[in-house]
Amino acid sequence: MKIFKRILVVSALLIILLMAVSDTFGFMSYDDMMVFLKLRSPAFTSAELSVHFIDVGQGDSTLIISGDRTVLIDTGDKEGGQKVRSYLISQKVDHIDYLFVTHPHSDHSGGVETVLGSFETGTVLVPHFSEAGKTEDDLYAWRELKKDVAEADITMTEVLPGMEFDLGVSELSVLAPSCDYEEINNYSVVTELTHGNNTFLLTGDAETESEADMLKNGVLEDIDVLKAGHHGSSTSTGSEFLEIVKPEYAVISCGAGNSYNHPSGSVMKRLGEYGVRVFRTDLQGSIIAESDGKTICFTTADKEQAEK
Repeated sequence: MKIFKRILVVSALLIILLMAVSDTFGFMSYDDMMVFLKLRSPAFTSAELSVHFIDVGQGDSTLIISGDRTVLIDTGDKEGGQKVRSYLISQKVDHIDYLFVTHPHSDHSGGVETVLGSFETGTVLVPHFSEAGKTEDDLYAWRELKKDVAEADITMTEVLPGMEFDLGVSELSVLAPSCDYEEINNYSVVTELTHGNNTFLLTGDAETESEADMLKNGVLEDIDVLKAGHHGSSTSTGSEFLEIVKPEYAVISCGAGNSYNHPSGSVMKRLGEYGVRVFRTDLQGSIIAESDGKTICFTTADKEQAEK
């Protein structure tokens, strides 16, 4: 009991010290501090690449740290943007080389203003998006995104399939979208991250129509880790798609108790049938996958670990 009390006292003193320093220098919010206090040691010290699936609730945000290069894919919604900011600070990120916004839906793009206002950012990358046939509601998030990027005075560039980004120790390749769609989710920028023998497929909210086009275009291959499309919705992660990509692991980003019932029971069953181990941000919080080019080691907020 005495030891437990000492731990509590030390923890309390640490929090008070951090609050005092924060108040003096004004660089760390309460949320930032809570994330900072939860920092863990890396799963192994030889990892050159880490992929962080940030728990932003019902939304999406993925941080890639590749040597000295930093990529952020999506920012969650407005509230999620604050969580992303806190998380990046906890990981000692001070700049973003590339910010990808997979598609203009607020649960992926709503935090852009906060992120751009908090971190030096090189380029914002978006899909080639057609406004034709879209409603005003459909276009709201797109126009807000363009406004936020313009106000930050940062270049916004459209990406196309075949584009590649050198991240030093790894490479990020764009696979989709390859055409115009009626459904905005299918405009999602889909990327493949390669580090040595390890491959990650990051799909935004791409649905089965986009998956079918990628299959038709022959750009998919065996992968190790799949960021499942559309928060594990039944609209994505089809059988034909899984048959080709054959992931060993899948990560689903969704909010606890969300009103959409994500992830779908049918998708969870399908992943199970293909022998895919699933990690979920609604159950395990932020999820980190670390790669040394041969091995992938997962760590979750509840410290569950899995190694490829």
